[in-house]
Amino acid sequence: MSLLTPAPLIARSSDGSLIGVHQPGGVGSGSGSAGLIRCYDGSVSNGSLKFTLRVPSRNHNHNHNHNDADDSHDALRKLVFAGDANVDADGHVNVHVDVDGPPKFLCGMTSSSVVVWDLDRGVASHSISVSGGDAVLCDVAAAGGMLFALVRSPSTGKCRVHQYDVTKEKETPVKKIKAGSVGAGAASAGGGARGVAR
Repeated sequence: MSLLTPAPLIARSSDGSLIGVHQPGGVGSGSGSAGLIRCYDGSVSNGSLKFTLRVPSRNHNHNHNHNDADDSHDALRKLVFAGDANVDADGHVNVHVDVDGPPKFLCGMTSSSVVVWDLDRGVASHSISVSGGDAVLCDVAAAGGMLFALVRSPSTGKCRVHQYDVTKEKETPVKKIKAGSVGAGAASAGGGARGVAR
């Protein structure tokens, strides 16, 4: 029986300076390269390795009742780079300023949370638990120091966009934006919204 190797996850910073690559491991791959994200210099054609980030183990942040079936549920599904917070003189966050600046954070989406790596320190600095109750984390995007998470409630079909400031180690959203609703089964974890908003 042959095991299929999952496709790698790849992210490119908005300024093109970094390319992040995570090659998910197969079933039973252990703690080898499955827990690494390699970040390459995007400004040179051969893309030399700049640094490596370690993906926190499931047992690090969760209970110790572990089985291999849970690994696919908590596996990284998407990577996005985020920059610094863009705060104006009045203290308001402006996501439209300097979105092409150098990346300061790398965000990795799982089925229910987002792991945030601080690129200056080279560590997973914090995790944002996005899904609560029956909510499903469908997709994430970043602009400046803001992370935007599309969250859907399967029971009601309602969608919201949760906005987080990744520069602060807090799980509380800066704001929640109603995004309408979609039919049953139209949005799924990691698959984005596949339906027409009503």
